[in-house]
Amino acid sequence: MNPLDFERIVAGARTTGRDLADAVIDETAVAYLGDLPSASMTEFSYHGARFLFDATEGMDRTVLAIGTPSIVDRSREASYQRAFPIADTCAGRPLDRGHLLPHTAGGGYGPNLFAQDRALNRGWSADGREYRRMERLAVAAPPGTFLAVVLIYIDRSALPGFVQLAILGPDGGESRLFRNRFDVVDDADRLTAELNAATDAQLGALGEEATAVFVEENLGAILVALGDAGMPRTEGRQDLDLAVIVDDELTALEVKTRYRSALAGRLTRAGNLRRPRLRRTQHGGRQASQSYVADRIGGIVDTADGYHGVRVQIVVIDLVLMLIQFFDVTDDGRRLAPSAPPTPCETSVEVALARIHAHRGRL
Repeated sequence: MNPLDFERIVAGARTTGRDLADAVIDETAVAYLGDLPSASMTEFSYHGARFLFDATEGMDRTVLAIGTPSIVDRSREASYQRAFPIADTCAGRPLDRGHLLPHTAGGGYGPNLFAQDRALNRGWSADGREYRRMERLAVAAPPGTFLAVVLIYIDRSALPGFVQLAILGPDGGESRLFRNRFDVVDDADRLTAELNAATDAQLGALGEEATAVFVEENLGAILVALGDAGMPRTEGRQDLDLAVIVDDELTALEVKTRYRSALAGRLTRAGNLRRPRLRRTQHGGRQASQSYVADRIGGIVDTADGYHGVRVQIVVIDLVLMLIQFFDVTDDGRRLAPSAPPTPCETSVEVALARIHAHRGRL
């Protein structure tokens, strides 16, 4: 089933004077039956919303929910929600019991629940933030506005491949398609799909791995240590992102990965990536200062008497522009200066993504 053309549906309903919800339900049923003509489709109302459900034996899955969300005071039926059967993960990504129509806006349980990618459901990714934005917009919309949620399946399971959200009113609407499954993704779409669905921790891990690929292949660097954002930390410490040897010199690299921040996709007038602001540590120093590095590099070099520090660089990797740039940092971690212009890095990011998938099966 392909995504619905809601712009056409709204325009058609406006022209003919037809009820908009009826038009959406009919168009959804036609599209679904086009792929599964033997499906046993049924329509019913629940918690003030209208649902289209495939009751075919062995299928039992919701196809569409459409209603007018509103803020309600209703407690969650936690025991019912926990008992709703879903798999724990798909392609290594955790799943939630998501609501088609938001529970906080009047959506109930039963047919209103489905297996949803956790990062999408909780707003942890770029797609997740957009998904939540649209839900909030629908709740705050004026009377007569509908929220339509279409689950688009890619096989005969109850786990949808995509979720299509649409906010529909008499004068038009807004529609967006969100990926819900990552076990079947075209190679050409893999990087974009993963970036839009990644949490901050996953983006950070990708940035570190991509930097490792870049310095190995372009600078001839030897990796000494590489952090892994998926590993547990001890005693609240965070190890260096990378320690490498370049031209016989040990260099500590702190990686700043951008994709969703306000600085992502932006260059300065001089053509550089925007310099990051280095945070203060709990001990009063700044991230990437010599004292900060010395406290974390003891397992690599002797930082006792005679230690004079190592070269420290900040690496900014922008996953919107697909550029990487290295900045030298002063010993106190206060000032940064570009050591070279930004360089394209998309190939390094793709290699890094493949490495991470090979290592743990997911980003």
